[in-house]
Amino acid sequence: MTSVMKRSFARSGLTAWQFALLIGQLLLLTLVIRQFQIESRAFLRLAILAFLGFAVHAWLPLRYRLPFFLGLSFAGIGVVLGLVNGVWLVALGLILIGICHLPVKMPLRVALLLLVAAALAFLRADWLHAPWPSAIWPILGSMFMFRLIVYLYDLAHDRAPVSPTRTLAYFFLLPNVCFPLFPVVDFKTFRRSHYDSAPYPIYQIGVDWIARGVLHLILYRLVYYHFTLAPSEVASPATLAQYMLSTFLLYLRVSGQFHVIVGLLHLFGFNLPETHHRYYLASSFTDFWRRINIYWKDFMLKVVYYPLYFTLRRWGTTQALVLSTLFVFLATWLLHSYQWFWLRGSFPVLWQDLFFWGILGVLVVLNALWEAKRGRERSLRRSAWTAGGVASLTLRTGATFAFLCLLWSLWTAESVSTWLALWGGAAERPTPATGWLPTVLLATILVGSTTTSAAPMTRPAPRAVCPSTRAITLASPLALAALGVPDVYSRLGASTANFIHSLRSGGLSRLDNALLERGYYEDLLRVDRFNSQLWEVYMNKPLDWLDAFEASGLERFTDDFAQKELVPSFRSLTRHGTITTNRWGMRDRDYDHQPAPGTYRVALLGASTVMGWGVGDEQTFESLLEARLNHDHANGPFAKYEILNFGVPNYSPLQQLGIFDKVLSFGPHAVFYVATRNEVLQSARYLAAVTRKGIPVPNPLLRAVVERAHIDAATGETVALRRLEPFLLEILSATYDDIVKRCRERSVLPVWIFLPHRQDTAPVDAARIATAAGFTVLTLEGYEQGHDPATLRLAEWDDHPNALGHRLIAGALYRRLTEHVPELFVDQRKDRTASHR
Repeated sequence: MTSVMKRSFARSGLTAWQFALLIGQLLLLTLVIRQFQIESRAFLRLAILAFLGFAVHAWLPLRYRLPFFLGLSFAGIGVVLGLVNGVWLVALGLILIGICHLPVKMPLRVALLLLVAAALAFLRADWLHAPWPSAIWPILGSMFMFRLIVYLYDLAHDRAPVSPTRTLAYFFLLPNVCFPLFPVVDFKTFRRSHYDSAPYPIYQIGVDWIARGVLHLILYRLVYYHFTLAPSEVASPATLAQYMLSTFLLYLRVSGQFHVIVGLLHLFGFNLPETHHRYYLASSFTDFWRRINIYWKDFMLKVVYYPLYFTLRRWGTTQALVLSTLFVFLATWLLHSYQWFWLRGSFPVLWQDLFFWGILGVLVVLNALWEAKRGRERSLRRSAWTAGGVASLTLRTGATFAFLCLLWSLWTAESVSTWLALWGGAAERPTPATGWLPTVLLATILVGSTTTSAAPMTRPAPRAVCPSTRAITLASPLALAALGVPDVYSRLGASTANFIHSLRSGGLSRLDNALLERGYYEDLLRVDRFNSQLWEVYMNKPLDWLDAFEASGLERFTDDFAQKELVPSFRSLTRHGTITTNRWGMRDRDYDHQPAPGTYRVALLGASTVMGWGVGDEQTFESLLEARLNHDHANGPFAKYEILNFGVPNYSPLQQLGIFDKVLSFGPHAVFYVATRNEVLQSARYLAAVTRKGIPVPNPLLRAVVERAHIDAATGETVALRRLEPFLLEILSATYDDIVKRCRERSVLPVWIFLPHRQDTAPVDAARIATAAGFTVLTLEGYEQGHDPATLRLAEWDDHPNALGHRLIAGALYRRLTEHVPELFVDQRKDRTASHR
């Protein structure tokens, strides 16, 4: 090692091994964040920027590190929000900070800030139009609504010199641009914690907390997708308990985000304390208050409790404690509404908020009085662990957890009446017991009995790096990164694959609207709901845009030849509109299994465009075409037209064949097979994939192709495709022939429709094969009607048609059908009842 390198390592406070270990862990975390789509696409970009910045920051001389962090924070604002939004955000922030340092007395500065805040409030409430985009409101509010209070308090009470760089770094904290809900970082702690101990332990604790936060966020998805219930599904004491428990466990997302945030700050030397500490294992209500959202508790103690307590102490210590604590919870209620206003633009005053904070405040006061008396009694003797003590702590932990689940469900309910209705619904009808619930509760209580303490929490002393913790931090992201690869988890069976797939999802569950109609933290964390402009900024050009339906939870794996299908009775809010599936797993309105007399039913097969990726439920060309057929031919030979949408994203021709029994079971009179480019290659690739996975091929001609190509489960993908190349046309021909044959057997009309993308032309081979198989062949080339193709697609990087594109497709398909498919408009059918039995 050269002398320059030795000086660099000495300056950084790291050894080469320590630095390499940190970078390795950050690379693993980047992969996990990418694979599991943690939070938003913007967070992935910010995390990469922060990790790269850390690699530079660690080697800088100490005097340059804080300015570098400030520069990186400004860069993060630009990377996430863009130049225009970023300039507005920084400019408004500088005005607010500047008022804090005007050369006038503090009361006048406070008054000026209140006047500016009032003006901004008028703009935030949209009573006056703001000249800047609405995307910056949540971030501006997050940065200044509480930090200004802390900053002014410290300016008034702390005589330490103020550094402009440190002040700007405090307000424009690097992770804040991606997290509107942000912990209330104390300015004095922020200032004093900067490299207050050796660098490596600070950095490693930061990595540990980022990994812990990511794990919390994945566990949140586990609860969210698999355990949450809609209020309408509460039908027994067991489901009521499940509802309340899962609602409380959703707070994992808050603790996960806060651990990630503070962990990122540790990477730049800020040795901040934990934001949460085993809050589910609290043994009393005061213990819970100490453990959950510790930064908020410290903030309220600093600016509310202590000033009021010392003012009221002349009336008596107990009276001061009671009144000060109750006022803290009153202020917490009001400040949570204040936070809601700056993030969402409204100021809610709801009964469930009042009940939650009021009940919790009273319980904390009673608990504090009891502990104060008990503490005095025990102060003369040393406590020791006994069987009775363990049993007592176990019961208190379980009782506290259970009551908090109850109280939390009230807070997150849409209304008090909705919450009360849960109790009536719990006795309406018996349901199977929820087997996992007692296990989770028992595990919580038992773990709590051995790991929690009722003693007041204090900030732990700086700790040495523990090898076992390092092993966990390394092993967990490594395992998650491996499991997050689709080619890995799709081989683990349908149930396991569906489970992992749901954990990778960043979308909304099918119960989202019912479950989270109103929940304080849930609503503040869902930027896609309360600020669409900011969400669009966060999601700009997502790295896996074309795989976004995989992230929505819309699909699930099956153990049959098709391998996947849409989830029945699913509902998701996307940036493009609502996606809803019916009870049969179709993106469509609900239909009876068999058509009513006089109804002409069409089964529509295809992939993502047919399913309608990128548009709302009523904007798909299938929905528009069905409406037009029923409108234009209301007095025709058929009482009604029904088009059943069997489209599934990324479905290949062989998968259409795999679900064809299901399609025919719905009694269609016609099948519309929508083909796009690469029909031939898609078929071969899918046949290779299912063969490698050992999935039985139902079609005998396709099985013969597999045997003649000499491929099996041990054949690699590249080799398998190479061996299948001579059989490409034969594979598609066998698929089309099978579909047409089965249609003819049931007197079903088969129609093959080519839907181009951009300037595609009809694939000659596929069209010829479709004609030979017996399809009625239609092409929709020229459906654009002179429109610029760029105006018909979702984005520059996504060829899926937008709402206008779907309208043009529906119109073109309607014209082709009237010209070439007379069966659709003339009743030439015979009685097919027997053939459908």
